[in-house]
Amino acid sequence: MLGSEVCDWYLVRTKPQKERWVQDQLKNVAAEAFLPLLRSRTRCFGRAVTTVKPLFPCYLFARFDLKERYFEVKYTVGVHSLVSIGGEAVVVPESIVEEIKRRGTDGIVELPQRRLDPGQKIRIIDGPFRDIEAIFDRYLSGSERVAILLDAIGASTIRVVLPSSCLAQ
Repeated sequence: MLGSEVCDWYLVRTKPQKERWVQDQLKNVAAEAFLPLLRSRTRCFGRAVTTVKPLFPCYLFARFDLKERYFEVKYTVGVHSLVSIGGEAVVVPESIVEEIKRRGTDGIVELPQRRLDPGQKIRIIDGPFRDIEAIFDRYLSGSERVAILLDAIGASTIRVVLPSSCLAQ
């Protein structure tokens, strides 16, 4: 902790793609800077890859004495602003920050993979069938690929195989 300052948590808005940079810079100004990260599986050039990105893009938490460190934090390179209401920086309850920390390991949160049930209605959110509603049929080869059923004009149903990342409940 820096000196004998009274520190609260604040939400710092960063410039795009500058979250990690700002976190490093705030280590010299704030008592603590916390950038929660999210590990997820996404598709890149047709392949499933694991990525680690900010849980809240363009935002991170910083704990500091607002009266003593406001201008140092606000004018740190890469900082856009502090989240405020009516011109007053909003204090983030410590319980919120602690709960986010508790849900992760080394600052990285992993959301549990959603499980779909056969017969469940879903919506396709990516690919050539985007925005079409369908019925979930089953998982294929783990949870990476799924079979869904589409209603077709003049036919009963058509089974289509897609990456699971293309679906939304």
